[in-house]
This record gives sequence, structure tokens and C-alpha cells, in this order.
Amino acid sequence: MINKNVLPMPAVSASVSCMDLGNLADSIKKVEDSDVAFFHYDVVDGRFNKCYILGDILCDYLKKNSRLPIEVHLAVYDIENYIEVFAQKKVEYIAVHYEAMKNPKEIFANIRSLGAKPVLAYRADTKPKDDLIELAPLCEWILKLTVNPGFAGQKINPEAIKHIKMMSDMLKQNNIKTRIQADGNVNKNTTRMLAEAGATIFTGGTSGLFLAGKSIQENLRELLAPTKEFID
Repeated sequence: MINKNVLPMPAVSASVSCMDLGNLADSIKKVEDSDVAFFHYDVVDGRFNKCYILGDILCDYLKKNSRLPIEVHLAVYDIENYIEVFAQKKVEYIAVHYEAMKNPKEIFANIRSLGAKPVLAYRADTKPKDDLIELAPLCEWILKLTVNPGFAGQKINPEAIKHIKMMSDMLKQNNIKTRIQADGNVNKNTTRMLAEAGATIFTGGTSGLFLAGKSIQENLRELLAPTKEFID
């Protein structure tokens, strides 16, 4: 089993929206019995993307009943209205979107002042800009969506993979060690290309981590097997 206090290389997170929410206690246990590194908790406001998922009460239950870290992914506008709500729940990471921030540095500082750690998120169709070099050292890692947030079963966006490669190249050229997380349609057929592009953290959902017929640990191993030639 992995050390749950250290993010492994590579790492897999479990998408809470793809878990069996009707049997959440059992779902949590199954995830915790595997080498999953943390929970990925999507919050979508219906404006940033056309769905509404995962409010604050479910997060309370998850925090109370799990020993794994939680990454809250705020796929929302008006970010300031959400940060304190989730920081007060003592979640470990809060992912905030580049597209929804006027001053990312201030948002990052606010998240840290409230006791959480910031993650910089990008939509699937957002190409990285030069300010990535300034922002990347200030966050724990970069979350790159490879599908639109909130809808399970989507196919991976090829442009998003190109963006991961661009990000990875920019970071390497500037000797920045910030890692990249891929979120969306992560399965044994896509992790190789994601790892080759530069991702080292993978958010598992319905297409990979929670496939029926195998344990979460078996699915996790199949997800990571194709990444080994690219990730030390």
C-alpha cells in the first residue's frame, strides 16, 4: 500500500461524482483499500458548465468518513463565494479555474490563508498562456480537464492532450517542477498518451477506475501500466 500522506509518482485520484453515491460508505471503503491517492470532488454551478453537481453536504460526509485527502474542483464562476465554504470543511486542496479568475495570485493566497492548498485548473479547450510560468510555482499542481466538467462518459479532447504537452514543455524549459493532473476519460487506452504528453496525476472515473467486474486496485494498476515508460 502507498503512503497516504505523500502524493505518489504517478498518482491516481478517485472522482466522487462517478462513485456509487447511494452506497457511499461502501464506496469510500473500496477506494481507501486501494492505492488511490486522494478524492476528486467536483462542484459545478450550472453556469461554468451546464450541470449542477456535488454540493457541500456530501463533502461534509466524505470528510468525516474518509482518511484520504480531498481535492475540491470548483468548476464555477464567482469563485470567492465558494472558497471559504469548502476551506472551512478542512479539505486539503481547492482547484480554481484560470478562466474564472481575475487575479489568480490573490485567489491562491486566500486559499492558503484559509488552510487549504491551491490547484490551478484549465478547461479542456483553454490553451496555456505565458503567465503559466508565473502561476505554476504558486500552486500544488495543475489540473487540466480533458473533457467538459460534470458529465461522465465523454470522449477525450485531443486538443487538451496537446495543451498538456505545451504545459509540460513550458514547465521543463523554466525548470518548474509543478505536476500536471489529467481529468476526463482517463482509462487504460488514454493514460499512455496523457503520460507521454506530461501528465503524472490521473483522475479516474467511470471509464477507468470504477469499471465493473474488477476491484478498484485492479483497475488502478491497469490505468497506470501504460504510463511506466514515461514516468519515473
